[in-house]
This record gives sequence, structure tokens and C-alpha cells, in this order.
Amino acid sequence: MTTTIAVKESTVQLLVKVKEKLGTNSLDETILKVLQRAENVPSSRFGSQPRLKKFSERDRSKFHEL
Repeated sequence: MTTTIAVKESTVQLLVKVKEKLGTNSLDETILKVLQRAENVPSSRFGSQPRLKKFSERDRSKFHEL
């Protein structure tokens, strides 16, 4: 889904500068990257729960029971 937002020309100019600095391909990608950094969202959700224990062999065998 695409939507349109209204921003001032000065905001667009700043976004273009940030886009060049970040090396992103679009203003949408630039906005997303800036928002992710502001919210400390990891680029990969994998490993976002570092305190989880690894599955043991016993845990794995439970998943394979019929």
C-alpha cells in the first residue's frame, strides 16, 4: 500500500541529504532506516532474545514425537 504525506520542502531537502549519507535507494527506505534507529529496532529479528536458552536434545526430541 502506498500513501502520500505532506512535508515541508526543507524536510525533503534534509531527507535527500540523509538519503545520500546513508546510501539508501529511496526516501521511503531512508525514513524507515531513521525510524528503526530511533526505536532501536534491530535490522534482523534473529537474536533479538539473547537470554533465551538454546534447545537441548531433549527439547528437540519432544518436537519430533508422534
